[in-house]
Amino acid sequence: MGGSDQAITTSRVWYPVNLDISGRLCLVVGGGRVAARKISALLLSRAVVRVVSPESCGKVRRLAEEGRVELIERAFRDDDLTGVFLVFAATDIPAVQHRIAEQARQRDVLLNSAENPGLSSFLVPARVRRGDLLLAVSTGGASPALSALLKRKLALQFGPEYALLVQLMAAVRKTVDLGGDHAAGNRMLFHDLLALPILEAIRERDWDGLRMLLHTVLPTGIDGDVLVRQLVDRERSEQ
Repeated sequence: MGGSDQAITTSRVWYPVNLDISGRLCLVVGGGRVAARKISALLLSRAVVRVVSPESCGKVRRLAEEGRVELIERAFRDDDLTGVFLVFAATDIPAVQHRIAEQARQRDVLLNSAENPGLSSFLVPARVRRGDLLLAVSTGGASPALSALLKRKLALQFGPEYALLVQLMAAVRKTVDLGGDHAAGNRMLFHDLLALPILEAIRERDWDGLRMLLHTVLPTGIDGDVLVRQLVDRERSEQ
């Protein structure tokens, strides 16, 4: 969540959603540390990032020098929102926050205001990412401090082994026919897999043990050895 504990009216009911912003133009107004965090998250999601700010911190300038973001070193203008999908108002100047909010509403641009979440049309939850697994927590802007606490607890509970577990389950899913006459049985396969101590085997990097577990439930035609080898190869490539 943003750095402010300013509450949002409880009558607002937020709809949880994951957005695909790959290749979409996203604007960040502001160039400080808060802006830098927003920019990093946008780049991770493969957005096209434009930054408007008369002054910027070292990280933002480095990203601009590397060609990863477009940096426009001046104050915000209304037409900066032209063609923008979403905007982060990461400035501590109230008048600018309200101007961005007004223009975003007129242009149907999604807005997040870091310093004044009451202006926001979307919130960024506290989140823990483990590969393709994304765990998100939101208090609807009521208490970012509580969101941060829950995030820390989730980070301790869900370690990096979950990234490999998700990869394994995805690999099995690609090889199983979820339609046809055996659809119900094939769907049960995933429940059978998760009932086994495969997470513990992954956590301990007990690849031989994982192979043995997979062979107990995988149907003919799905090679557990290949799945484990793919898992090991991916982990090594990301180290």
